[in-house]
Amino acid sequence: MNGPREVEASAQKSQVAQMLPGLVMQLLNYALILLLALGIGALIIASSGRDPVAAYQALFHGAFGSRMAVANTLDRSSVMILAGLSAVFAFSTSVRNLGIEGQLYAGAFLAAWIGFGIEGLPAPLHIALAFVMSAVAGAAWSLVPILLRTRWGVDEIVPSLMFNYIAIHFTAYLVAFPFKSDTTILPGTDPIYATAKLPRFVRGSPLNAGFLLALVLVFVVYWFLFRTKQGYELRMVGMNPAFAAYAGLPVKRSALMGMLLSGAMAGVGGASLILGFFGRFITQFSQGYGWDGIVISLLAKNNPIAVIPAALFYAGLANGSLEMQSATQVPITLVSTIKGVIMFLVTAQFFLRYLRHRYPQWA
Repeated sequence: MNGPREVEASAQKSQVAQMLPGLVMQLLNYALILLLALGIGALIIASSGRDPVAAYQALFHGAFGSRMAVANTLDRSSVMILAGLSAVFAFSTSVRNLGIEGQLYAGAFLAAWIGFGIEGLPAPLHIALAFVMSAVAGAAWSLVPILLRTRWGVDEIVPSLMFNYIAIHFTAYLVAFPFKSDTTILPGTDPIYATAKLPRFVRGSPLNAGFLLALVLVFVVYWFLFRTKQGYELRMVGMNPAFAAYAGLPVKRSALMGMLLSGAMAGVGGASLILGFFGRFITQFSQGYGWDGIVISLLAKNNPIAVIPAALFYAGLANGSLEMQSATQVPITLVSTIKGVIMFLVTAQFFLRYLRHRYPQWA
């Protein structure tokens, strides 16, 4: 007769065996989407008279062709991982948070303010305080859109989208006037103190402790969503809010928690850029990382672990595009085209799944 530990181990092995086919299919799905996107990009390059093979070789070399290139790509992936986790929290709870970019700005500014406004703290405490306050700022910036939904039934898509522009332009005003530094010509805050800067790992590269923090948070988010009662409630509400309400689950509370956690994670992403790369808050510091996070989450199908390779792919595109342009004269806007194709293919899958569910006779 098997004991409790043997039974538990057998159940875990059975669960892993059941998950493997789905994981393999998901990986094949990723590969097909990426190959189609790169193939369309190659057709565009060829139609302009350039060599797509040479362009993609330069793209790969710029992203992963040297120790320094790998370090730079890992550094850029940090904020993308955190933005992807932000979207995972929202979408897992059926909250359509399109305000990740604005929440990233809110968290970044407050982290910068903690960094240059408080002096004399030990480095671990200073960095921890900046990250905590950035999470609070991101969550606070997400509060109004989700309250409009949970209390008055207003769809959160438009309010969260509009809050992006409020955050971007409000922080631009702050660094252009009341918080403008005298040490820079461009609008920006004073530099943060050395005690607030994240330690760097590679000489000559901005790769810093923010990347390790992002990896740790991936596994924390996975554990929370798939190993805790609260995470189970969030996912059940996300799968079927009507059934979850019928089963007695707190649908409104789960939506509120999902949005706040999403905003907090976006705020931490903004802080990682300020504390690890820029060293101060400047206007337009984000290159659309909040929007990249949404696509990364969709590509990962809201799996926190799968966010890592998706973010690395996006970071590689961003870093490699510079060498691709200088070596082959293929403009970096091609990367935006590839991202757009990926977005189209991912959303097309959701649309086709909806059609099969809505009209089963067509399947």
